[in-house]
Amino acid sequence: MKHPATHVRHREGGLALLLLLGVIGFGSMSILLAVENFLPPLAGRARRVEANLGTAAAAARTAFARNGAFPANLNALVTASGLPAAGAWRLDPYGAAQDLTYARTATGAQVRSRGPDQRLNTADDFVFAVPGEDLLRARQRARLRLLRALLLASPYRHATTMSPAEVTAMRDATRTIASARRTWREATDPERTALTTAITAAEDTIGDLRFLHGLLTMPTALTGAGGLMAALGRPDNLALDGSGRRLILDPSLGVIAIGWDRRGGTDDDM
Repeated sequence: MKHPATHVRHREGGLALLLLLGVIGFGSMSILLAVENFLPPLAGRARRVEANLGTAAAAARTAFARNGAFPANLNALVTASGLPAAGAWRLDPYGAAQDLTYARTATGAQVRSRGPDQRLNTADDFVFAVPGEDLLRARQRARLRLLRALLLASPYRHATTMSPAEVTAMRDATRTIASARRTWREATDPERTALTTAITAAEDTIGDLRFLHGLLTMPTALTGAGGLMAALGRPDNLALDGSGRRLILDPSLGVIAIGWDRRGGTDDDM
């Protein structure tokens, strides 16, 4: 017999999934609150648990998308997401008027209900996990795209002597390297071999075009006087990644962002 907690966590057609998709698609916290109108006050506990956990998890996703970090506790989640502080969404149907448990974890955030035994951290708990890595990568990509677009229009990657075909080749080479970095994390060994070949060819294209048209050498610093940010016409306070950490100067892409592991030079860098 399938455990009820597993059923709640993984049922793809559940109300919580619809809520998550709604938030992702429309970015509106009002979609989360609609669950309280759909479920009558005496709705079965399992349905109410699924709805409340789904609302809290989606609020955590929204808070991360806005701020680049998961709130530290349930009250901070209220502030970051805009959910009502005293809303029924935060109550644990198995908790006798107690709140759901919310916490940040090594991989993201987690919301938990006590389950039928009304005790936390036991086998019958209902749990929704919110992985942080993919949310971070979405924020990283938006920031990196802007800075790399500015780089491609700068004297480090563009000259009036370049033909339209060469401008396109420079842009495509940059995109190839960026795409390879994004996909490297989940690539198989054969795929990484192909990605390495593609990166090398793209770097050669950039180097050849730089030499042919006498493009400027990239700055040796990201920020400060003479740094890349100043050269691109952007303030130094924008040299931050999706979670507020400093971007890293990169000779091919201009900047790269450290991934969820908070260490540079690893597979999840972008």
